[in-house]
Amino acid sequence: MANELASSTSPYLRAHADNPVNWRMWSKQALAEAADRDVPVLISIGYSTCHWCHVMAHESFEDEAIAALINEHFVAIKIDREELPDIDAYYMNALQAMRGQGGWPMTIFATPEGSPFYAGTYFPPAPRGNLPAFTQVLSAVSQTWTDKRAEVAEMTQRMDRGLAEMATAVTDALPAEATAESLSADELDAAAEALLDSYDPAWGGFGTAPKFPPMMNLMQLLAAFVRLGGTTSAKESARESGRLDRLGADGHLEGELVLDCLIAVRGTFARIASGGMRDQVRGGIARYSVDRQWFVPHFEKMLYDNALYLRAAVTWAKVERALNPASKWLALAEREIADTADFLLEDMREGQRFVAALDADSLNSAGTLEEGAAYVLTPEDFAEVGEAGLLQLVDSPAGADLSGQVVAAIRIIDWLGMDDVPFDADHPAPWATAETARQRAGLREIFDRRDRPARDEKAITEWNSLAITALAEAALYSGADAVGADDRGVGSPAEPMLPDSDRWGRAAAEAWEAMHRSFGAGESGAALEVRRSFTGEVPGPGAAGLADWAQFVTAGLTIRQLGDGGEPASAEGTSGVGTASLDELASLSERMFAEFTAEGETLEVFDSLSDEILTIRSSDPVDNTVPSGRSAAAEVALLLAEVGVESSGQAASPMAEADPDSTGSLTTGRLLDLRERLLGVYRALAARAPRGCGHGLWQAERALAPVRVASRDADLRVLAARHPAVTLITASTGVPDENGRDVEVPAGAAIVCRGTACSLPVTTADELRSLLDG
Repeated sequence: MANELASSTSPYLRAHADNPVNWRMWSKQALAEAADRDVPVLISIGYSTCHWCHVMAHESFEDEAIAALINEHFVAIKIDREELPDIDAYYMNALQAMRGQGGWPMTIFATPEGSPFYAGTYFPPAPRGNLPAFTQVLSAVSQTWTDKRAEVAEMTQRMDRGLAEMATAVTDALPAEATAESLSADELDAAAEALLDSYDPAWGGFGTAPKFPPMMNLMQLLAAFVRLGGTTSAKESARESGRLDRLGADGHLEGELVLDCLIAVRGTFARIASGGMRDQVRGGIARYSVDRQWFVPHFEKMLYDNALYLRAAVTWAKVERALNPASKWLALAEREIADTADFLLEDMREGQRFVAALDADSLNSAGTLEEGAAYVLTPEDFAEVGEAGLLQLVDSPAGADLSGQVVAAIRIIDWLGMDDVPFDADHPAPWATAETARQRAGLREIFDRRDRPARDEKAITEWNSLAITALAEAALYSGADAVGADDRGVGSPAEPMLPDSDRWGRAAAEAWEAMHRSFGAGESGAALEVRRSFTGEVPGPGAAGLADWAQFVTAGLTIRQLGDGGEPASAEGTSGVGTASLDELASLSERMFAEFTAEGETLEVFDSLSDEILTIRSSDPVDNTVPSGRSAAAEVALLLAEVGVESSGQAASPMAEADPDSTGSLTTGRLLDLRERLLGVYRALAARAPRGCGHGLWQAERALAPVRVASRDADLRVLAARHPAVTLITASTGVPDENGRDVEVPAGAAIVCRGTACSLPVTTADELRSLLDG
């Protein structure tokens, strides 16, 4: 008989519904049962694509004897960390405090009040190495609960105090004056230099194996490159030395910060794009590489990784286009845009939303689950498609235990560094040749005959919003409706530029609108209720956190740019669906800042609303696998301030009507202050841990000199969308005239604004380019 998890919205929890363990979901009722029975709580936290979560489930939670031991001595609670990230973060702090490291599956033993007193990760069914058997752990914890209750009480009291302090430890440790304003140019230079100290010149990326895709840090470095004048000075240097197009092919840093930023970005993208962590057949990237060379991945594919990879590729392509529209580097950047965007639509879309992840494991030919079974090949398999073409098999330098080899495209590195190899209409990039196309088609046929990895069908607001923003930016960059005759395309300079960009824009707008409806848009008199996740149309158990709210608003502001001159896209527009008004996005942002921040000597920022059981609200500014709630909120403040909410018809807030002196209404001045105080926290982190604040540093780079272009002209908007200095494209300047009305932009013209300083209208591409380059 199925347990309580059968009714869960989480595919991960439902996978445990037939366990003999009497699993409960996270609730007051489950903890009350533990109190009534006077037993501790066993809390198991994981997620659907977690390999070792599956292993522990098969070894222990499906075992009748182990399940009987759990059921007799504990109340067992299963949690999907992706549905309840605040609960996961709380217990992860406990695990790290007790064991010095964390991971999943997370195994927590707690009192009926939820206070942890023992923790671990994976436990085997029998002793293995330094790990005790899970049955030994269960027996020892149960006996300690029965015989040493006073010691348990003392431990939980200490832990409760420690966890309360850990929740805000980073921000509490910073003096108020350090967080009062965003970082200066000199501080951002120092942050970039500190990051580059850990760059791997041979294989790209930062640090050693395992390597995770550092996309937020790459966007930080690209912004630093632009700020330092790299798009101009590098071109001048190239004319003098002829070396620009080769920068980064061998990963060698030049010792000059502006060039080092570009080299590190190129070297990292080239190595990832040519390795086995990047799916060379279907597109998209896996979670991380087990080796330094990016050859062999941990095969799970996460929506957020691919969204960030796409956004970073668009950011990179803008820089490369500014340097040389006919370069090999630009061709590679646009290849990554096209393949990743198509992967999101083909493999990670369900209806109008995006699923959370694809599993690392799938059924092999013997019918058993195996990591990478959907992707690896034997030499005999590969012989079916032949050696002619770009693709080849690679072995794992880390000695990964796989049943085959991984497909890679490492010859791309050679091609990038070969100056004597022409690149023109008659000599396409190696991934665009007929031979490689045949290889890729043949490999897809082989893989399509295999069992596909399971998909986690949850639609997580934060992650969907990241994908929407990335797809919308890819569509904006591509500008398929107004491609200039001299534009260079994917694979070959003669091909049309990214021809699927209309499809990407429509999918982005449809996904945003689907979330918008799910939150109650269109219901008479009802305020939107932003949720953390949905499975189908059923909301998950978690309230939306700061990151969910912030990324949803950012996605909405990005989608608006797909319409006519920044107006919401309509049925006749690019997206094919409607989008939120600026008033609504500003209102949502005001609610977000009211609920997740508190004014004081410093600006307190909370990642989540209070849980009904755990009242501690965390405040972690670190950008980890995704942007932190704080840095995501800073992007909202940056973009809304650029739009100019006062001059866009924003309705006065109830807070402002009740108290004219209230700081609640989101004026541009208020947004600028919020942006500064949100980003100020990264002053202390930037020099010591730049890899942990890439998105925050990227926002700080953008905040130094944001540029917006106001225009309704299609050709000029396309040029602006491809320029690396532009922060936002709007329909109006956002700066009111002497009568308080938005400045009208003449038809066929564009105006460039930096803050409240706006240019005279310009009507030609050369004039606009000159303003932006300046």
